[in-house]
Amino acid sequence: MATSDIPQTIDELRSTLAGRIGLSPDEVAEDSSLFELGFDSVTAFALIGSWRRAGLSCPTQEFVDAPTLGDWWRLIQRAA
Repeated sequence: MATSDIPQTIDELRSTLAGRIGLSPDEVAEDSSLFELGFDSVTAFALIGSWRRAGLSCPTQEFVDAPTLGDWWRLIQRAA
């Protein structure tokens, strides 16, 4: 999956996010705060921006306000 591709499964999303913060996918639980795991705002904005360019119709701020893997997956499902 290319970085700009919108994840199609929660496992794709987990792998993408884990790769961005240098963790293995099994270290990213559905209810873990991505920002507490080491995800930073610059990385988040870049990744979300690439998804928006690929067609995701969800404001970036909604991702920042919902900081867990599960939250992000629900936003992607709703907006894709």
